[in-house]
Amino acid sequence: MALRIIGGAARGRRLASPPGEGVRPTGDRVREALFNIWGQRLDGWRILDVCAGSGAVSLEALSRKAMRAVAIEMDAARCSHIREEAGRLDLAEGLEVRCGEALTELSRLRREGGGDGPEGPPFDAAFVDPPWAEGELRRKILIRLFEAEPLCRVAVAEIRGGDDLPEAPGGARLARRANYGGTSLIFFEA
Repeated sequence: MALRIIGGAARGRRLASPPGEGVRPTGDRVREALFNIWGQRLDGWRILDVCAGSGAVSLEALSRKAMRAVAIEMDAARCSHIREEAGRLDLAEGLEVRCGEALTELSRLRREGGGDGPEGPPFDAAFVDPPWAEGELRRKILIRLFEAEPLCRVAVAEIRGGDDLPEAPGGARLARRANYGGTSLIFFEA
C-alpha cells in the first residue's frame, strides 16, 4: 500500500512500506479523516501512537506541528523503520520510538510521570491500532490509557468497519464513531 503524508510541512511526501508481514498501515483516506477531526494544525500537541506499525500517524502529527509524538511498536525492524522515515522526512525532532509491548510501555510512561497532573494528561490524543484480530489487546490498551489518572484527553481506536463497538473504558466516554469504507474510527474522551 502506497502511503504519503497528507498535510503539514511534509505534505505529499511518500512513506516507504514498513518491513514484515501482516502490517496494515492506516491508509491515507482514514488518516486524512482523523486529522480533519483532530484539526489541520496540531501546534503544541502531544500524540501517543500505540501499535504504531508504519509510524504514519506519528509522522503525520509531526508534519502538522505536533510538539511530541511517542510511537509504541513491538517489532524492532518497524521501530527502526519509523526512525529512518522520520529522519528522511525531517520529522525526527519531537519523535520518540519505544520498542516494546504496548501495555508494558504504557505502564512505563505512567511511571515516568505520565498521569493527570496540574496541566492535565501528558498526551492530548492517543491513536490505538493493534491488529484487528487483537480485540482483547485493544480493550486492555484503552483501559490502561484511561485508568486512574488518564494518559490522554482523547483516544481513537481504529477497528474493522463491521466489528462491534468497543466498550468505553472506565473513566472515559464514547464520543463518536466515524466510518470510512471498511474501517471505523472510535473516539473516546476522558
